Amino acid sequence: MMLTEILAGVTLLAAIGLVSGGGLLLSSRRWQDKGDDVTRLINKLLPQTQCAQCGYPGCEPYAQAIASGEAINKCPPGGDSTIRALADLLGKDFVQLDESCGTSSAPAVASIREPECIGCTLCIQACPVDAIIGAPQMMHTVIAAECTGCELCIAPCPVDCIDMISLGTHEESAPAHPDHSQPCIHCGICMEVCPQDLAPQQLLLYKNSTAIAESLRLQDCIECHLCDRVCPSQIPLTAIFKNTKHAVLEQKRERIKAEYIESRFSRRESRLIASTAKSHKRPTKAETAALLASIKNGQ
Repeated sequence: MMLTEILAGVTLLAAIGLVSGGGLLLSSRRWQDKGDDVTRLINKLLPQTQCAQCGYPGCEPYAQAIASGEAINKCPPGGDSTIRALADLLGKDFVQLDESCGTSSAPAVASIREPECIGCTLCIQACPVDAIIGAPQMMHTVIAAECTGCELCIAPCPVDCIDMISLGTHEESAPAHPDHSQPCIHCGICMEVCPQDLAPQQLLLYKNSTAIAESLRLQDCIECHLCDRVCPSQIPLTAIFKNTKHAVLEQKRERIKAEYIESRFSRRESRLIASTAKSHKRPTKAETAALLASIKNGQ
């Protein structure tokens, strides 16, 4: 009787252990998937310059770090717009760029002073997106359209023949949001006159949060100026919404560019991994000698 009770107890404990272990495994996978999803969303918002100014070797490692609690303000190429987008995504407050990582500046591309280039290929090896072409002991040049301006090619150059050329600001860049002396009093009149059934009060509140503005149907604004005319605070709502729409469009362009750069970076990484694998498969000298001997014997 006692043996039967002991066996029953052991069986019960084993069953509890299996159920608990299975539950923990499923939970860990679920949370891991959620963590991976967050990392992917964060990575999509990063500019993909792969410049490592944030202290991480690339944009994806920095995205993983942010998902684990790292600060969101360590990306100089992304600047305030990227910090704001990350803050919106993660429900955090906007913070100024950490200038210990660098300062936000106008876009730039590398340019090689070709007569001074000695063809050492060190810049080619450093470029994370294969934007430099050339051959050993031959002149190299930068494909400007593919350069991300990461500056990683400058330090390895032994003759210091690489310059960063500023591209300036975008010609169509929108001015800052118009200033208005009086705050919104939340009277709701603008919402009553909007022919598109939008919520101008909320759009004004989230003028700097493009993701939220899009969810409030910002693009449906037809810029009719009716909200301006009825606003008792004389806030230039239409001009503000127009600038926000421009910011949304610019962000979409930057995301498309970032996705393209990321694909080039991924292809480069895959190529490097493949070339390393191939080099490991090369025959040894003994194997080569044996192969040549067998060929001679066959003749």
